Amino acid sequence: MPLRYVIRAVVVFFALALIVLTAGYIYLFKSSLNTFEYDEPKLIKIHRGYSYRDIVNELHKEGVIKYKAPMLFLARLMPETRQIKPGRYYVPSGMTCSELVLFLYSRKQDEAKIRIPDGCYGWDVAKLVGENLDTDSASFMQAFTDPKLLKELGVDAPNFEGYLLADTYNIPWALTAEDALRFFVGKFRQFYNDSLRARAERMGLTELEVLTLASIVQRETGSTEEMPIVAGVYLNRLKKGMKLQADPTFIYAAILANDYDGNPNTPRHRERDSPYNTYKYSGLPPGPIGNPTREAILATLYPKKTDYLFFVATGYGGHNFSRTYEEHRRYAQLYYARRQQVRDSLARAEKMQMK
Repeated sequence: MPLRYVIRAVVVFFALALIVLTAGYIYLFKSSLNTFEYDEPKLIKIHRGYSYRDIVNELHKEGVIKYKAPMLFLARLMPETRQIKPGRYYVPSGMTCSELVLFLYSRKQDEAKIRIPDGCYGWDVAKLVGENLDTDSASFMQAFTDPKLLKELGVDAPNFEGYLLADTYNIPWALTAEDALRFFVGKFRQFYNDSLRARAERMGLTELEVLTLASIVQRETGSTEEMPIVAGVYLNRLKKGMKLQADPTFIYAAILANDYDGNPNTPRHRERDSPYNTYKYSGLPPGPIGNPTREAILATLYPKKTDYLFFVATGYGGHNFSRTYEEHRRYAQLYYARRQQVRDSLARAEKMQMK
């Protein structure tokens, strides 16, 4: 073959190669031909353990990209961008392939907002975690009682009840159940500082005992003004060797037994043989009966000094406090009379509606 034909063939080959490379470069880096157009950003969930190929499959399934091959090829040109963090991504339309990869690679880890309600139980938090994070409530409850995790986080208790401080949190969506608990306990440790620990030691209370009493205070009253008084009543009873006789404790025991009917006056609840039932057993329960607020914990550590040993609801909001059982009985009778008055009023209203 004459040399001029060889030279011509080589020139044509390189020209075609240049055209292909230029077209490929434009397709991958300058055009949005491989991505769909849509009005609102699309939510793409990248779960833990997803490979880059899994992510490309998800983008294709959700209608962000038209073809997988360009995205897979791009990973060979930009290998560092294959390390895309788990999370939720709201992907806008009209990006080039390279812009899309860089968008996913450079985004900060997505966060979810979770509000742990005042005094809620551990299983309530598990439900919130399952609904808002990339894990499920069953995994959270399994980690909730994991002895290794409890030891790692310095919690000397059978579970993490009481350590999930009531608050609103921005928490990474892709956390595991174990990491979610590490996050919550870490937030509690930030609050329960050396000063509060020293205060508890001077009172002769362990960290777990503070949380246990605070959880009872939390369940007894939602009033931050009353919390130090309620805490003082229980501390007075403990000093005198009296049983706490706190209704929330036998309610918690009934819930643990899957036997609570919603009525605290059901006799079997008060008589239940459970270490959490402070009508049966003296002293504090073996652990918290919920997750208290900062206010309940501070009220426990800084209670109001009084001679009160009893309290009962007023029926109008708040409680009446008393020093003697006789005084307490009089307040209790007023409460029961008020409760009956409310029942009678409701019954009359119901009859009027039926007419």
